[in-house]
Amino acid sequence: MLDVFNFPTPQQSNYQEFYGGGAGTLRNSWNKPRGASMVRIMLIGGGGGGASGTSSVGGGGGGSSAVTSWIGPAIFIPDILFIVAGTGGATESNGVGSGIYTRGVGTSYVLLSANGGSAGGNSTGGSGGTAMSANQFTACGIFTSIAGQAGAAGSSSTSGSNVAASATTFLSGGAGGAGGAAGTGGSVTPNYGYTALPVTTAGGSVAGANGYFITQPILVGCGGAGGTTTGTAGTAGGRGGIGCGGGGSGEDSASGRNQGGDGAVFIWSW
Repeated sequence: MLDVFNFPTPQQSNYQEFYGGGAGTLRNSWNKPRGASMVRIMLIGGGGGGASGTSSVGGGGGGSSAVTSWIGPAIFIPDILFIVAGTGGATESNGVGSGIYTRGVGTSYVLLSANGGSAGGNSTGGSGGTAMSANQFTACGIFTSIAGQAGAAGSSSTSGSNVAASATTFLSGGAGGAGGAAGTGGSVTPNYGYTALPVTTAGGSVAGANGYFITQPILVGCGGAGGTTTGTAGTAGGRGGIGCGGGGSGEDSASGRNQGGDGAVFIWSW
């Protein structure tokens, strides 16, 4: 008799992704696929924006958002979920968090959320988004929420402040901008050995490098690099990847890109 006990069960999965952007938060609805037995949800909030530099110090980088995940039986999921994908913070503005909601009688209930990162200050880095506390919904599945990484402080020296790879999250805060007569912007080193963002040469007009977000071969996000300064004018920091902090500007810089990365929501069902 043929033993088929270890044969894989044919399955079809459904995957949907939602991204923030534009002037405000992006609202969508998700309909539970017919026949789904399990659901996995991952939320990333908006990254904090980097700060503009002052006459004596570079701007601090924004913090990255929290990351919240839940997996559980589809029977515990409402047929319709309402999704808010947060937006990244502009210069010196906090990132907007992402959330999953369900509507009750005349009200909405927050099932899951991922807090956005805080904005950088003139000489301080923004804090990472705080982790979500467990609630009634999280008790019916496997739940995790991890705080974001802080951005680097703005520098008063000729070298901007760098961001090292986080030991707890795959997202990065933004690097700090440079101060001094001719300063180079801070860099960001992402996880898993990916190449760090290039340090922007001092004295030029080139802004800090933009960060990125990739899903293959390993999920990782990188914050924006810091801006440079000539002592009389600075450049903007780079924009953060999804959920990551924006880089701080160099000394004596007006607001520029510095934008934190927008948030995102990913839902798998099978």
